[in-house]
Amino acid sequence: MADAALTPECRTLAAVLCRRLLMSDFDEAFSPLSDEIKAAVKQQLLVSIVNETVDLMRRKIADVAAELVREHFDDDGVCQWPEFQPFIFQCFKSENPGLREIACHLFASVPAVFGPDHTTNMPHIAHMLNQALADQSLKVRIAGFRALCAFLVHNSTETSVQHALKDLAQPALMAVAMSVEAEPDDDTMLKCLVELADAASKYLRPFLPHTLDLCYKASFHNWQFGFFSILVNSELADPMRHMALEVIITLSENIPSGVRKAGKDLIEPLVRTLLTMMTDLEEDPEWETVDAAEEDEEDSNAVTAEMALDRFACAMGSQQVLNEIIRTVPTMLQDRDWKKRHAGLMAVSACGEGCHKQMEGMLGSILEAVIPRLADPHPRVRYAACNAVGQMATDFGPRLQKNFHNAIIPGLLHVLDDKSPRSVLVRYLDDLVKKLEEVMTAKFQEMVEKGHKLVLLQTVTSIAAVADAAGKNFAPYYDRFMPGLKFIMEHAVHPDLRLLRGKTIECISLIVLAVGKEKFMQDAEPIMTLFMKTQASSEANGDGEGDKFADDDPQINYIITAWARICKLLGRSFEPFLPMVMPQVLKSARMAPEVCVLDNEEAENIDSDNWQILPIAEDQNCAIRTSTLEDKATACQMLVCYARELKEGFAPYCEEVLETMLPLLTLCLNDEIRSAASEIMPYLLDSLKKTRPELVATAWDKVFTKLMEAISTEPERELVADHLESLANCIDRLGVGCLTSERMNEVHCLLDRFFHEHFEKDEERAAKRQDEDYDEQEEERIMNEKDEDEYVLSKMCEVMRAIFSTYKADALPLFQQLMVHVVKLLEPNRPWSDLQWGICFWDDVIEHAGPQSWALKDFFLPTFAAALMHQQIDIRQAAIYGIGVAAMCGGPDYTAVLGDFVGPLIQLIEAADSRSDDNNVCTENAISAMTKVSTCVATLPRPLPSPYFDMYRCVCSYVAPVQCASLRRSSKGVH
Repeated sequence: MADAALTPECRTLAAVLCRRLLMSDFDEAFSPLSDEIKAAVKQQLLVSIVNETVDLMRRKIADVAAELVREHFDDDGVCQWPEFQPFIFQCFKSENPGLREIACHLFASVPAVFGPDHTTNMPHIAHMLNQALADQSLKVRIAGFRALCAFLVHNSTETSVQHALKDLAQPALMAVAMSVEAEPDDDTMLKCLVELADAASKYLRPFLPHTLDLCYKASFHNWQFGFFSILVNSELADPMRHMALEVIITLSENIPSGVRKAGKDLIEPLVRTLLTMMTDLEEDPEWETVDAAEEDEEDSNAVTAEMALDRFACAMGSQQVLNEIIRTVPTMLQDRDWKKRHAGLMAVSACGEGCHKQMEGMLGSILEAVIPRLADPHPRVRYAACNAVGQMATDFGPRLQKNFHNAIIPGLLHVLDDKSPRSVLVRYLDDLVKKLEEVMTAKFQEMVEKGHKLVLLQTVTSIAAVADAAGKNFAPYYDRFMPGLKFIMEHAVHPDLRLLRGKTIECISLIVLAVGKEKFMQDAEPIMTLFMKTQASSEANGDGEGDKFADDDPQINYIITAWARICKLLGRSFEPFLPMVMPQVLKSARMAPEVCVLDNEEAENIDSDNWQILPIAEDQNCAIRTSTLEDKATACQMLVCYARELKEGFAPYCEEVLETMLPLLTLCLNDEIRSAASEIMPYLLDSLKKTRPELVATAWDKVFTKLMEAISTEPERELVADHLESLANCIDRLGVGCLTSERMNEVHCLLDRFFHEHFEKDEERAAKRQDEDYDEQEEERIMNEKDEDEYVLSKMCEVMRAIFSTYKADALPLFQQLMVHVVKLLEPNRPWSDLQWGICFWDDVIEHAGPQSWALKDFFLPTFAAALMHQQIDIRQAAIYGIGVAAMCGGPDYTAVLGDFVGPLIQLIEAADSRSDDNNVCTENAISAMTKVSTCVATLPRPLPSPYFDMYRCVCSYVAPVQCASLRRSSKGVH
């Protein structure tokens, strides 16, 4: 590597191999070396960087040094290669521009090199970066910008770092512009800008107009740079324009309110530009006849612009986006050029989610423009029209299906008669049984005669969708479709038809689940035989050791989910099939995630459909195989289904499944896997408790430990709620004894932390409302965050309910440690949802602690009285429930105060709108609470206070007299 006498190719290969060795096997390659050799290697690397005369080779050696220094950080983040930091500054002071460039390159590769106490070196860092951005050498300026971005991204949560480097933003953007002009085929600078916009967008906020102008149609006259443009400059290479567009979209997603304000004049022109890009399609005579569901190239202008429009509309949620669509798309749909008609329809598809509110009131006029295109003379336009209708059915369902089916169905039926195979890709069909039967018969014959399978595959998928939506209403059509589907499954044995077989398996299972057990049992034997033959034949093709399918067989997911649907239908009758089903499901659930580290060049060449690429360093990317994770997630969800439906019948597999699923609670790569792992735990414990109670203690110890870890470390709020729900369900099923004092303390610490976070997040939302970029759309985002926090709070309430339900009054010590938070939820300045859940906490206290809750009455009874008259129905409901359980469970102390609630309850029941759709359930609960109070006060000495006479009058008016008498005699009431 350092031997100049060798060929450049040999030296480059040595550097690449050395770096990969350090990346993949550092502990074996470097750690065992003696300290003297380690020091010599490090010294030789630094010397080689300085002495190297070939820029490319110097960079390769620097990459090796950077890889080595990454392995030299201690647990506190301090670099244990002390010579490395001074070396960077020393190189930057060199008169050799190559060394100045390499100093910035090293800094960009290892932005953590200055450790956690980077503030000490901040003046030196800022000076170096400022000098680099102003360097006479363009290469140094580019390297300086990359270093700046890497350092800001690494310290994205450190506002002090952003403030210290704020003066570098303008020269940094100038460096980007100069780089694009000098190297129009190199989009590296814009990639760095994308990373900065994603991770540290607030840094760019003061310079948002300049950044947007730079990427769209920059005018740098005030920077003494003349006029320059990227996205709208058609002379630039497409990758460069796409990357500039990515900067704009990323900023829109991260600081949408800022873009709405700073780029208010950009929104509509940008939408026009995207619509123009979407017309950049090529004529493809083979498009109509190709027998594969291939997607358009993601790097094409049309697809890039379509995806950008979708993201931009979702981020902006702005009327301005829709204004331009309304102004431009109708004209495009009438244009003689099919490409413009196609682009207009794809724009309708792309905007539905982001412009949902604005478009919902315009569905009729939109469909009037879209539906005629279902009969368009060009097949790709017909396909785009089908796609638009399908996407609108998703975005605006079920309203669209309910109100506009008379207009949609005839148009779709017309398309089904089309002779062009690709135009039948319709995803949402309703009541098309007759036509689908005709199409399936015709297309099956076409597959036999000509080998065309794509349309048949899509038809089978559509039949499955109709059956799933129709449910039992599909039963009359069962005998018309099932023979043909069984025939396909039995005879489509060629390897090229595996996907068709998989879709047919899915269709059959959805149909039998829809029509129900009674209808299925008439045909169960041949269907189950076909499924078992599929499983058995795959085993025969395996390695003889339990493998059921080749890992890339598309049938895997379909057969796994089909068995689960059959299980849901048959219940405990499915148990005999478990020995055949479980090996493949467990194999899929245990698949190790495929993760690898790639350099930039390798990352660019990988299949993006099956891999997710996450940048982790200057020239390092983490690649995750998404298809493997999706198969794993499906298998985990099916295990949940088996455990839930079979209950103790699943006991023989509980231990094995528990060991498989426990580690997945903290698998960071896939949310669905973590959710399934969390959901299955209560079912496994319940099954073990009923069949092998001696194993429960050990299993619960593992589950509790891992579940508490998952709750504490989970980054997604929705999954935090799922884990809390799982914990509550586990406590419910295991009962008294499951929470030792140590575990109870762990639960207290966890809930205490979440209460603090709940109030802190509310303060953060209040601060956001004071931000300069706050607007109506930002309020929507704030409210979405609030909804997530409310969901977590509701699950915290579930955990406390489970503890109270299990431990009764013995849970009071835990609750009293948290009571300061619960009382805070009831404060007048809190959001109404806090009040609702605060009352729910107290409802559980009253219900399960019974008479012992009376000692805490002053904390909640005044709130209950006021809550009965609250405008929010959910709050009234919670208070009414509390009054009912106080009457039934609270004991004699509550009896004396229940009369205070009689008047408000009567007022609720007798209100003019008490039987409206919104209020009816609340009114029924109020009547229920009144009956409970009437039962309770039957023990009071006579004569009764006057409110109780009104109560009996009211109850007798709404409940049959015999029932009232029964309620008076008994101690029971309905809620």
